[in-house]
Amino acid sequence: MKVRHIHHRTRIHLLLGFLSAMHFLPSMGVERPDLSMVKRILNYAQHVDTTGCYGTTTYAYTKYTLNVSRRNAALLVVPSMYAIAHGKRRKYITETYEKVCLKGIGKYETRKVLDITTIPHRRHSMTTVLKYMTPDLYHETIIENSIFSPFHVNNIRFYKYYVTFLSNGTARVAFKPKYTNTQLVVGQAIVNAADGRVISATLSGEYDMIRFNMNLYMGEKGFRSLLPKDVRLFCNFSFMGSRTKGSFRAVYNLPEIKPEDMAGESDAERMEQIRPVALNMEETAILSTYEEDMRNSRAAQDSIKSNTPKWKERLWDMIGDNLINRIKSNYGNKNQGYLRINPILNPLYMGYDHKRGFTYKFDVRTQYLFTPNRELNLRFKSGYAFKQKQFYFTLPLYFYYNKRRNGYINMEVGNGNWTRYQRVTKKAEDIIEDDAKRQQRTPGTDKDETTVREDRKAFFKDTRLKLSNNYDISDNWSFQVGLVHHKRTAVEKDFYRKAKLPAVYQSVAPTMEWQWRPTGWHGPYITLDWERGIKKFLNGDINYERWELDGQWILRPTRLHSIQMRLGTGFYTRKEGYAYFLDYSNFRENNIPGGWSDDWSCDFALLNSDEYNTSNWYARSNLTYESPILVVSRLPWLGNFVEMERIYVNGLFAKDLHPYLEAGIGFTTRLFSMGVFVNNSNGRFKEVGCKFGFELFRRW
Repeated sequence: MKVRHIHHRTRIHLLLGFLSAMHFLPSMGVERPDLSMVKRILNYAQHVDTTGCYGTTTYAYTKYTLNVSRRNAALLVVPSMYAIAHGKRRKYITETYEKVCLKGIGKYETRKVLDITTIPHRRHSMTTVLKYMTPDLYHETIIENSIFSPFHVNNIRFYKYYVTFLSNGTARVAFKPKYTNTQLVVGQAIVNAADGRVISATLSGEYDMIRFNMNLYMGEKGFRSLLPKDVRLFCNFSFMGSRTKGSFRAVYNLPEIKPEDMAGESDAERMEQIRPVALNMEETAILSTYEEDMRNSRAAQDSIKSNTPKWKERLWDMIGDNLINRIKSNYGNKNQGYLRINPILNPLYMGYDHKRGFTYKFDVRTQYLFTPNRELNLRFKSGYAFKQKQFYFTLPLYFYYNKRRNGYINMEVGNGNWTRYQRVTKKAEDIIEDDAKRQQRTPGTDKDETTVREDRKAFFKDTRLKLSNNYDISDNWSFQVGLVHHKRTAVEKDFYRKAKLPAVYQSVAPTMEWQWRPTGWHGPYITLDWERGIKKFLNGDINYERWELDGQWILRPTRLHSIQMRLGTGFYTRKEGYAYFLDYSNFRENNIPGGWSDDWSCDFALLNSDEYNTSNWYARSNLTYESPILVVSRLPWLGNFVEMERIYVNGLFAKDLHPYLEAGIGFTTRLFSMGVFVNNSNGRFKEVGCKFGFELFRRW
């Protein structure tokens, strides 16, 4: 009886084992995870020969329609949307035929062959979506530096995979994110089960205020299997009540277009002949309505004289567009010049920190390419700090006479922060007090005394001019020589004149800089700076000599993760004259912060410049870790918006700071970037501060 029971139990175990084995055998319609299939997908790109990709020329066709279902005044401030924000129509279509020259996977140059649009003044709107039409599916990020690809090995920790084997030698791989994050997508792909090649895929997500659904078909052989051949995208954009829907399609690997293929009087007729895919009924109706409106408009202009000249309408459109949207233009016979002007009256270009309060920023930059090895760059960057009631600007000019060796001449003019110099203020107060005692009267009772604002008498304006010449001796060594001039002017000049002290102080100093890059440009670098102020040289007032040693390294474990490290020291070997006006080269406040990517890392957020400039020496260290998913992005709901996070740890030793410690956490979203910092000075808690900047439409 006992033996029979044992045999019965054995049969049950064998049956359960058989059923379990059946569960893991491939079968149609059974969905389950399969690590080996996922590994073949992740490793597919590594086994593809891409040597024939560089220099390949092909053609591409792109069309898209925009449907403005709801619009209001808020749509006017959205970059590239001004033309359709106040246009008479609600539906628009654009078609483009381009020549594409591949420079590598994900790298290409394009030249327009033919372009038609129904958007007023032949503008292009929602151009930021066009980068979605060239997805790099096997790269770590699908669209430039955003949206983690579920088909890259570094991103497997962000996704869950579900594999269903089909009967035709393919498999359906569904994926969804482990976290709710704006840089993760959900979707599925049909792949070749033998080698893991993606045949087609669908992706859905929301990034930078664009909610999208993408369908794409990949190439079939060689390096073309890493590139899309047909991409369709449907998107929705909503902003403060306005709503716009877009339908995009791009077709690649098209044949060359010859002149005889584009016979026709108008661009629309020529596009009709070379269009690789037919327009649907809605697209045809949009184009027909536009052409009819154009015919009626021309007929009306011929028969009736318009009350408002056409040039005035275009002028006001141009003024309105340029006031609230950035201007980007090329100039020169061969478009070798480039001009970019940030919006003048757009309230989205604001920043905030605890020192300066709200700062309104304005930025103009231009460049001109004389030859591939010679270039001129000019930038005017300015801002107004409302809390300080101060206007800041910097104007750097770079002339690259040898770009291959990073040889350039630089001239930079700018004004820094109003700097408080308590020592010179105390000296002036003592002189005025002694003078009053000698004349047997109380300071401040002189009837002829000019009114001085007590809250401003310790401040000096600093205007800076720097001339330098840089040249890279090799990929490892750079050498720079130059001249630095500072002009520090008292805000309350009459106060110092009464004390018979100068109201203006100048310093002129030759400078030299050596930079060593042990592993070339993509590794750490160490910089040694020398600056020697000479009294009476070009009207200089100060004798000094300063040395600074600085080392920086940005280590990138993956494309979107970085560890930024900085270690440095500086000291004076000579100080004479009005030495209380000196400051360090590697400690300079950024008075016109540009947002998340502008000096938010490896710098001190709460440290006042007076606390280190008065010291004869300093030693600093900074560490910043950046990742798309750290702390805030894991929180419910907030993860939908957070794009990147940072953790900051900073330390400083100086004459009266031993030590100064600072820590913080920051994150950026589609709307704004924010950092919260706390510091400790000499073992005592000091303050909590924050930085804030608008990031809305920065990538548009």
